[in-house]
Amino acid sequence: MAFDSDRLVPSTLYACATVLIYDWLCTLDREISCVWPRPWSPGTVLFMLNRYLPFIDVSLGLSAKTTRISPEQCLTRFKIVGWLSIIGVYISEAILMMRTYALWENRRGVLVFLAILAVCTAIATALFTELELASLRYVQTPGIGCELGAASTVIIYAYLALMVSETTIVVMTAIRAYHDLRRTRQPWLVKLYRTGILFYIYLLAISLANMLLPIFGPPALTNWLSTPQRVLHSVLCTRVLLLIRGQHMRRASPSRSNLTELIFAAEGVARSEAETVDY
Repeated sequence: MAFDSDRLVPSTLYACATVLIYDWLCTLDREISCVWPRPWSPGTVLFMLNRYLPFIDVSLGLSAKTTRISPEQCLTRFKIVGWLSIIGVYISEAILMMRTYALWENRRGVLVFLAILAVCTAIATALFTELELASLRYVQTPGIGCELGAASTVIIYAYLALMVSETTIVVMTAIRAYHDLRRTRQPWLVKLYRTGILFYIYLLAISLANMLLPIFGPPALTNWLSTPQRVLHSVLCTRVLLLIRGQHMRRASPSRSNLTELIFAAEGVARSEAETVDY
């Protein structure tokens, strides 16, 4: 496993850092024009956390793999990375659930259902993440970096919970897309649904890979794809948010104060003119 621990995992972390920086450079102009001029709100805070927390996660992971530290320090750093990652995923999932709620025209039944789904997903992922982190054992290496000696496979249930949540959201989005796109084919709306559904497909694929790795892969690769999943959540969710916000600014439609204003909304999508609401 020397190749895996000494080259593959650090290379993956470097690739994740590269993706984060590249995406930030590609979309910074849109962030400056669409987000910065607006007054700070809970939605702005969530956007910033979703966008910038991964830089901390990836930096900590890279430092653990590229410096000489003890097994105890390795464990401490990766516990921090684990919890920061799960918090970041919660933020992304919350944003996407509120987007789904908005697409369903703020129906109370949808809100209750998504709230129950969010609570169940959060409890399940937090429980299994804690069990997984408690099982990690790092061994001393003659060189730099951390080498994982042992880890349980209980983390697969956390990824299973995320898969259930993401599948539910993509099914609800697909149903709404079928309903709305029969009535209007506005290019931005088509792009919104296409981007959102592709986003979920990517996340489902990497969640499935994260479930299979602990079962069929070596211990050193148990959490190999956790950081890529975290980065994908952040990058893709940010792009969807900027798409919605940019469309809202182009339409210059008046915002209203309601729950979906915390993130963004698409009220009246079922009507001939879809209106996005300021987050």
